Formats: sequence, C-alpha cells, structure tokens
Amino acid sequence: MFFEKRNHLLVGRSALLYNNPHLIHGFSTRKGGVSKPPFHSLNMGLNTSDQPDNIRQNHLRFFRTLHIPEDRLNIPVQVHGDHIVHVESAGPVPDTDGLISNTPGLFLVIQLADCVPVYLYDQENRAVGLIHAGWRGSSRHIAKKAVHMMQQVFSSRPENMLALIGPSIGPCCYQVGSETAGQFDPAFIRKDHLDLWAVNYHQLTDAGIPAGQIEVSRLCTSCHENWFFSHRRDKGKTGRMMAVLGII
Repeated sequence: MFFEKRNHLLVGRSALLYNNPHLIHGFSTRKGGVSKPPFHSLNMGLNTSDQPDNIRQNHLRFFRTLHIPEDRLNIPVQVHGDHIVHVESAGPVPDTDGLISNTPGLFLVIQLADCVPVYLYDQENRAVGLIHAGWRGSSRHIAKKAVHMMQQVFSSRPENMLALIGPSIGPCCYQVGSETAGQFDPAFIRKDHLDLWAVNYHQLTDAGIPAGQIEVSRLCTSCHENWFFSHRRDKGKTGRMMAVLGII
C-alpha cells in the first residue's frame, strides 16, 4: 500500500487495485480534516462523540477527493460479527460487517480504528467485496465467507480475484487474553499477541485466491499514531478511518 496526496489529504491506495479503470478505492488517514482533539483531524466515525458538523465536513472532503457522491454509499452498522450482505442500492445496512456488490456506481464503506479491512475484487465479473474483520469476525472466518458468497452470487472464481488487507492493528501491538487467543489456531499467536493479518491472509488463500494476488499493507494502526486512529492505543477516545471500494 502507498499513500497518494490529493487535495491536502493522504489517501491509502493498493498497488494491486490502483490502475484498474473499473474501480475506485481508498483508505483514509487521520490527516487533513477539521476535527479537534482527541478526534484530530480527519475523523470519519459516525458513532463517535465528535461534533456532527466536523464529521460531515470530513466526509465531504474525503469523498469529494475520490469523486464519490455521498448519496451512493453503503455504510453498514457494524457489530463485529460475520454477517455479509449483497447490496444493490445505496443506504445504511443494519447489523452487518461485510458487503458485496456488482452494481456500478455504488460504493461500499466500512469504519475502522484497529480492525482489519479486507478489499476483494473479482476482475472477471467486476464485483467487489469489503469486509470489516475484527477478532470476532476473523475467528468466524468472515473473509473466507465473503469469497464463498461472491462465488455463489456472482459466479466469481477465486483465481481471478484480487485482495487487499489494509491498515489495522498488527501482531506487534495486539495483545490478547487467553479467551480470545483460544478462538484461533496457536500458529497465529506469538507470546500472547494475535496476528490478524496472518489470520485473514490464510483465510483468503484457503478460499482459493493465489498468494501473489493478495496484498498485505503491514501498516499497524497502533504504531503509527501520526497516520491512524487506534481504539486500543487511545483507549477508545479516538476517531475512525474509512475504507471505500466500488466499481464504475
């Protein structure tokens, strides 16, 4: 992943997805917005206690930079589960942590402050998926389920899919208790630190996506305080980034 400066914002981009003429994608950082501490400055979080006008201004800056109309967004009400919805029209989606679509001009959005964003693109059928994978969703194989759902709904073939695992809390910082660790294969636990990057990478390869078609950003939201919000690092008093993905 790299960051592109556009209109005073830094937008996260995937090297795998960037040059595709049929896609718009991005990942926001915390830079370039109007919010005050502890939400400074590009807080995109709808459920934070930041001033609503600040959040609206931040959304306007980010989505205008990407040339995305705000009335064409699908924003799920995330519950840290494994429910995935096929969406065909814009609007909020209740109790959902994954979205898939093949509707041109519709943009999938998730909010993040440590959890793993997983972007999926079926190059053959021009279909997309965007997954919010916290530890609970990851333990329930939400990324693998999303690939399987795209196979069922869009006749996607994993060998034709591209994937990005975006910025999220890394194994360097994600210390977990024994109850959480017990939900995962011990291979993903190193000295009581959970590696959600590896968990989701292996789910994608298990689903059939070739390793060379999966990009892992390896950017830890907790480590990089100047770039990202982190719920764990900031003890819950923080903003949110947004991941967005859609076909045009």
